[in-house]
Amino acid sequence: MKSIIRVFAFTILFVTGQNIYSQDSNFHVYLSFGQSNMEGAAPIEPQDKLNVDPRFQVLEAVNCPDLEREMGKWYTAIPPLCRCKTGFTLTDNFGKTMVANLPKNIKVGVVNVAVGGCKIELFDKDKVESYTATAPEWMQGMIKEYNGSPYARLVEMAKIAQKTGVIKGILLHQGESNTGDTLWPKKVKIVYDNLLKDLNLDPKKVPLLSGEVVHEEQNGKCASMNKIIATLPKTIPTSYVISSKGCAVASDFLHFNAEGYKELGKRYADQMLALLGYKATKGSEPFIVQAPLGFDVLNPNVPAGKVETISYESKTVGTTRKVTVYTPPGFNKKKKYPVLYLLHGIGGDEKEWLNGGNPQIILDNLYSEGKIEPMIVVMPNGRAMKDDSASGNIMAPEKVQAFAYFEKDLLNDLIPFIEKKYPVLKDRESRAIAGLSMGGGQSLNFGLGNLDQFAWVGGFSSAPNTKMPQELLPNPEEAKKKLKLLWISCGDKDWLIENSKRTHDYLVKNNVPHIYYIEPGVHDFKVWKNGLYMFSQFLFKAVDQSGFSKYTVLETSDLNN
Repeated sequence: MKSIIRVFAFTILFVTGQNIYSQDSNFHVYLSFGQSNMEGAAPIEPQDKLNVDPRFQVLEAVNCPDLEREMGKWYTAIPPLCRCKTGFTLTDNFGKTMVANLPKNIKVGVVNVAVGGCKIELFDKDKVESYTATAPEWMQGMIKEYNGSPYARLVEMAKIAQKTGVIKGILLHQGESNTGDTLWPKKVKIVYDNLLKDLNLDPKKVPLLSGEVVHEEQNGKCASMNKIIATLPKTIPTSYVISSKGCAVASDFLHFNAEGYKELGKRYADQMLALLGYKATKGSEPFIVQAPLGFDVLNPNVPAGKVETISYESKTVGTTRKVTVYTPPGFNKKKKYPVLYLLHGIGGDEKEWLNGGNPQIILDNLYSEGKIEPMIVVMPNGRAMKDDSASGNIMAPEKVQAFAYFEKDLLNDLIPFIEKKYPVLKDRESRAIAGLSMGGGQSLNFGLGNLDQFAWVGGFSSAPNTKMPQELLPNPEEAKKKLKLLWISCGDKDWLIENSKRTHDYLVKNNVPHIYYIEPGVHDFKVWKNGLYMFSQFLFKAVDQSGFSKYTVLETSDLNN
């Protein structure tokens, strides 16, 4: 009996311990390191300590008894945020800007480890001993506060932070002491790669944000270093350079003053918010307007849907055709699902989305976050002809015509086949169609041409096969009544954008609700994956059409140019 009690008690303690150290996906953690501008060289004013949102936290990296702070514990981020007697830093306003522009359920934590005057070599764990041995005495005192290795302390604190939060980014401000060192980007990469490895981080999910030193327009003494800092993304593709131009500076022209730190911190935050996919609008709750970092990265801890390629008989074409089908995680044959028909481009086939877009990963990740409704996704070959391969001259007239002919195959053969083989809902409000490029044109043509079949229609970078607006939608009033969502998206540098714009202009003229989503980009899967990420979140649920106009990455003024 005693042994049973002991086992029971151990189980309770284990479960309790697991709960105490469970990660909160809504606690975003940022590691920050560098030299004096990351420490903070501006005086801390009384107002800097007032009204700090408790959602903004700092993990103390050293013991500060005078501040009643203990190393390795979280506190409301009242400055100083580096060591016990450092000043106001860019990290202060970074965190304040982040919490002000993120949903209220998200907290932000920072871990700041910095040493004034140091070279980047101090954070290279293989060079710290040799560097410290020749460092000036005043610097050695700061290094000792980190037990001889600022890098090791940063990792130690980061591991503590990972018990409760998720590391979302790494902030760097360093370079003054490496001015003129063309190897600086490679040295930074060593530190970044070590952090990724030691903390088991994915670079596709954890970017490096590096700020410029005092700009030449502010007479920065080390401004020439900015040309080297600008090359960092060539060495680290997941890095982003934050401009210091116009940020107010201190009298030594090496450091920023308090106002400069505030502006620079805001710029770090603006970049990070964009990478997280958020767009803030005054007076309203922040919302996701583009796919965040890592949205298309496989997460082995996330339940996966199933992808299979099957065949169906096409009476329209007179042959057996292939189609790829995605069923969601937890697929249950006793449940009925809505269906999204997802079409490819002129050079693709039923595997193009899988090969270039990873829709199954995008959707699996969205399911795990509870952001989309369970749905079946059907990816057919949109070239309705007996030899439907994407070989030879893909622009041949008969192959181009086969894309238009696919409408009959879709309506008369594929949809009935899917509805017979899979447990699907058969009403128009449970059926969506979307596609990229040639498939985008097909989706607009077939979807808007068959409003009795589709209530959700999306065109990503639609190609010239898109019908002219008056032919595409001759009865705007009918569309207003029947469409749940009409989505038109394109990259702003896409040479085919005119096809999307002319449709948008016609819809505006006729007051047809729709989302005109323009983002920085060209004619590629970066744009199309983002289109799928955004479009899929609207499907098969209640939609507030009054908010359509806010869904675009670029500013409204840019869309009219």
